[in-house]
Amino acid sequence: MYNKRWYDDNENLKGIIEALGKRQDLDSVALDIIQIMFQKQSDRDDFLEVISKDFIDQRERWYDRYYMFHSAIEMLKFLPSEVAERILRESLSYCDDMGSKADEYENFHRH
Repeated sequence: MYNKRWYDDNENLKGIIEALGKRQDLDSVALDIIQIMFQKQSDRDDFLEVISKDFIDQRERWYDRYYMFHSAIEMLKFLPSEVAERILRESLSYCDDMGSKADEYENFHRH
């Protein structure tokens, strides 16, 4: 039986989340998502209360094996889909920037 995920109706969100699944640094991405999400919340206490009431111990999705990433994705479902998409894109951009800086550093020190 197929369980519909909260982001399945939004092809952009679905594509971004599936692309994230191919990354090796899911914990780092998850921390970036959570940090960006909280930076964008005007009432952080209210947001924490809302997400804490919706804890579901369902572990059938590919990302459920990664506690931090699972938590980040589950938190995103409480935001409007366009905000969740913007946060994911911003997180990817930040991670890609950090990855290219690390590559530049590594290449510089090889020579």
